[in-house]
Amino acid sequence: MNAPNTDPGVNNDVTQRILLVTGDAGMTRKIRQLLSPQYTLLCTNTITEGIEMAHQHHPDVILCDALVQDATGYQFLITLRNDSVLKPTPFILFSRPNMQANMRKGMNLGADDYLAAPFTGEELLKSIHSRISRFHHIRDTAYFAREKVTLQEVSTIAINDRLSKTEAKILSMIARGMSSRDIASYKCISVRTVDNHRHNITKKLQLSGPNALVKFAIGYAGAMR
Repeated sequence: MNAPNTDPGVNNDVTQRILLVTGDAGMTRKIRQLLSPQYTLLCTNTITEGIEMAHQHHPDVILCDALVQDATGYQFLITLRNDSVLKPTPFILFSRPNMQANMRKGMNLGADDYLAAPFTGEELLKSIHSRISRFHHIRDTAYFAREKVTLQEVSTIAINDRLSKTEAKILSMIARGMSSRDIASYKCISVRTVDNHRHNITKKLQLSGPNALVKFAIGYAGAMR
């Protein structure tokens, strides 16, 4: 396997790593210039090597082209979500100009975000920062969640009995860090409808408010892993 392409200007003390998987050399240059001041960037142009590098380097985020040389980003995502070690890694799919974006497919397969070209550098940085912050928060609280919300306790809460299928899905999206606007866009409904669902979930689970709902969602997801 070829050595990963790490930008020489990156401080080696930086712990946050981004794995970029794309066969577009121009896109690689642009993303390297954008990210190198803040992150260590690892690059490859194949899914096969991307999987190897993910296991070797444990990146904080995987940024993957929807169309890669030896497969598609969707196939990479399926492999990732079926891997017990790599499954929690935040995964951002992106499309290139003149390429049809399939955001719904990506989100259905478990992508944390999907950036449809043309997207700005600011949009990319915000997405990466948001996913890393959420990932670290969930990771750091996962042990606490497993201690405080055991599988037995979850079963007594009887989530599936209390919530509709739509509400259970929205609870899962909240645990993944999606905002009401993100959920509304994904499900093609209004933000008000999402907020109504959140209110109903909070009421059915007898939680004290919006913050309690988010904490419960994270704890529930952590306990079920």
